[in-house]
Amino acid sequence: MSLWEAYRDSVFICRQRLASQLDFAIISAQNPAGEVKNPHVNLCLDKRFEGLLQQARIPFRSVVGASADLSFQEKSWIVFCDKTQALQFGRDLQQNAIYWVEQNKLYLVPVLYQQAEEYLGLFESRVILLAD
Repeated sequence: MSLWEAYRDSVFICRQRLASQLDFAIISAQNPAGEVKNPHVNLCLDKRFEGLLQQARIPFRSVVGASADLSFQEKSWIVFCDKTQALQFGRDLQQNAIYWVEQNKLYLVPVLYQQAEEYLGLFESRVILLAD
């Protein structure tokens, strides 16, 4: 299975349900260009991106992107910004792709990859909600 196919099958582990009328991006700073990094490097990349979001005063929430069987999990961020800014973050973080959610519709949007944007269905159907 290619990385693009794996991205298409992702689920999202959240601690809180989001209103369906919200538009947002799901962006990871980890594993740039699809190259798996060691946990310490990924933690540093993640903390740097979190700090950038805080400094810019852009609202965000933590989320984990995962394979459907949960065997692979990657810390990510739900970022409440416009799509143009989300794509710029993706480029700055050297990500192959980001997710864009608009009115509960989930899209896989290429950044480094030369693919067409793909509609993946309803975001809520991909959410695994964790109870506190």
